[in-house]
Amino acid sequence: MNDGAQAADHPDRGELARVIRELAAGNAAARAAASHGGGLDPTLAQLNALAEELAALRALKAKASARLSELTDVALAVASLDYSRKAEISGDVDEFDGLAAGMNMMIEELQSSTAFVNNILSAMPDALLVLHMDGSIKSANRAALELLGYAKGEILEQPVERVLGADAAPSAPSMIERLRQTNRILNEESALVTREGAVVPIALSASTLRDAQDELLGLVLVARDITEQKRAEEERERLQSAVRRQAQMLMELSTPLIPIRDGTVVLPLIGALDEDRAAQVTETLLRGITAHQARVAILDVTGVSGVDQQVASAILRAVRATRLIGAQVVLTGIRADVARTMTALDVELGGVVTCGTLKDGIAYAEGAGQLAARREGRGGPRAAR
Repeated sequence: MNDGAQAADHPDRGELARVIRELAAGNAAARAAASHGGGLDPTLAQLNALAEELAALRALKAKASARLSELTDVALAVASLDYSRKAEISGDVDEFDGLAAGMNMMIEELQSSTAFVNNILSAMPDALLVLHMDGSIKSANRAALELLGYAKGEILEQPVERVLGADAAPSAPSMIERLRQTNRILNEESALVTREGAVVPIALSASTLRDAQDELLGLVLVARDITEQKRAEEERERLQSAVRRQAQMLMELSTPLIPIRDGTVVLPLIGALDEDRAAQVTETLLRGITAHQARVAILDVTGVSGVDQQVASAILRAVRATRLIGAQVVLTGIRADVARTMTALDVELGGVVTCGTLKDGIAYAEGAGQLAARREGRGGPRAAR
């Protein structure tokens, strides 16, 4: 690819790298700017579509979590024989509103018929366990029995530790002591153990069950199976890891080091230079000079979109680092507007060879290489950089 083509394509490449970095950092609002008509148009469009989908999924997850938490609160209140709580109906006319409306209707019926409580608990999608004060299981709803794989007669009056994961869940006495102080536990990550010994990750909520005199009768535990949520988190981490790897690959591709002949390497810079990419430029230069035993490193800035204080500082750092390992830097491709900017910023380029074009820089490097070869042939010292 010639210099002009590289310069034309660099805005999309830089934009692609920026959006990928922001998505990898968790910024779901990141979007690619308007296309520059380059070859990466389809990729930018697909990346924006992916970002939109990710933002929508995160918003949906947050909304669902809030609604489930509210419905859990209402369910805990109902389980504690408090029928004054009502589930809020948002007006979105979605499944949660349907569940909330149904729960509210059932609560109204419960005020006149406590027998209906068992029907509500049985219809709950989350597992519910009611414990005696000694920590044994007094009752379990249908969801709990299905999740744990027990028949009702197998689990009633058994110690709750039989189904609570020993390493992940608090013991019944410790929960009772906590609930005396706080009245409820909400959505703590824990685990249940099924009849077959499988461990099921859950979000555990708990509250006290009291009589009319406010005396403790037992505990109510509500467990929401978060297996799918855990899988989604693992998948998200896998995708984010892949995005980070791709970002690193793009970073490396955006700073290619090209050996053009013995003793000379070229590093063309394309696009914007941020702090991360500036560090990559210096690292690539030093590693390439050492690997190829280069005497001259040509730093071509033809494709740099603009020069400000940050870009100028990055170039100077690369020049100084290169000199420290005994190589000479030739700076090429300084356009008139870049020259004016660097002059206005008072950038000191003393001792740095500058050429108008990459072709001129390569010609200079050839001459410098021939001169160095003649000096080495005479046994003379190498010129100081």
